[in-house]
Amino acid sequence: MKVWTVQGRDMPQNKKTDKADADIVQAEEGQKLHGQSWKTAKAKKGSQSGRFARSEKTARECALALLEFRDRTEREMRQKLKEREYGPEEIEETVLFLKEYRYLDDEAYAGRYIRSCASRKSRRQIRADLERKGVSREIIDLSFQEEAVDEESQIEKLLLKKGYEPGKRMEPADYRRLMGTLGRRGFSSEAIRRVTDRMSEDAG
Repeated sequence: MKVWTVQGRDMPQNKKTDKADADIVQAEEGQKLHGQSWKTAKAKKGSQSGRFARSEKTARECALALLEFRDRTEREMRQKLKEREYGPEEIEETVLFLKEYRYLDDEAYAGRYIRSCASRKSRRQIRADLERKGVSREIIDLSFQEEAVDEESQIEKLLLKKGYEPGKRMEPADYRRLMGTLGRRGFSSEAIRRVTDRMSEDAG
């Protein structure tokens, strides 16, 4: 009997993994399996509409295979199963099963995502990412209460990387351009000003 290992747990399965479908799953994540490209693997399943053809695997088996590669939110999993042309009832049953055993857990996912991005993305960027993945605003707010994001250290590193010299006067156009760059990364003008003021004081 085959045993799936997902997030540190073993789950027995009765059917063998379909090789062509495994090619699709791994190639989709930007990798190659047995030297085949994503396009080759997709063609092997015979999809004419650009969507995945349904394999002989159950939706549950497909979901567990997807989770072997990376965590997913509930919305992401539903979308993946829909792309593989599983029916609404089978998708719903699979999602309930995954949530029961905590293979799908948006709250845990949000916490892990924030920790992984805390030193390289602003809170605004992280929030936008999680909302795009289908995590609710309530869960995101709760996760931010538990996980810290060091925005000011990020701002300081970016300022130095972009040529900002504490205590040295910048041309207004250059300063606006620099502030615009940081703003597009999701940092607030207040946070940027706090960092520039502190850097100027330290330089003095």
